[in-house]
Amino acid sequence: MRRAQGAIEYLFMIAAALIIIAVVIKYLRGSAQTAGQQANETVAQAGNLIQSAISSEISSATNE
Repeated sequence: MRRAQGAIEYLFMIAAALIIIAVVIKYLRGSAQTAGQQANETVAQAGNLIQSAISSEISSATNE
């Protein structure tokens, strides 16, 4: 009886560890997706600023 109780407790510990791991993975995936979206937005904004600056310089150079 004591051996069976120990085995069941061991299985519950494994189940609890797997649930914790699943929650952590879900959280990390959400964080990674958010970080990726933010990086894409920042790169797009930087590209727009560079394009705007180049257009402005070309425009001022052709008007002189």
